[in-house]
This record gives sequence, C-alpha cells and structure tokens, in this order.
Amino acid sequence: MGKAIVKLNIATYAGEEYVVELPCKKEDVDEIIISRAWKKLKEDEGGSLPYGHRSASIIKRID
Repeated sequence: MGKAIVKLNIATYAGEEYVVELPCKKEDVDEIIISRAWKKLKEDEGGSLPYGHRSASIIKRID
C-alpha cells in the first residue's frame, strides 16, 4: 500500500488551499484518490467545508 499527496483548492474570497496525505493502492485511479481526499478533508474540518469552486490535483504518489 502506498500513499498520495493531494492539493485541494476552494475558491472562496480567502482562497482556501489544503494539502492532504492519504493511503492508496497502486491501481487506484486519480478520481478515486481525489474523492477520498475531499472526504478526508471534510472529516478533518469538522463535517463541513466553505462554498466555492473546488479543484484538486495529485502532487505526488508513492507506491
């Protein structure tokens, strides 16, 4: 089992930017990893996130 580092952006007035590290498998597709990253961020932030356009990118995958 490897891990992935994902950068998440929420376009609020302040321009919220987060970096999340999470476990992943070598065969996991990018969309699944990004979806898990949003879920983990929401849990870490207490169950809610600010409104705004959201974007995400995988910075690094370690297998």
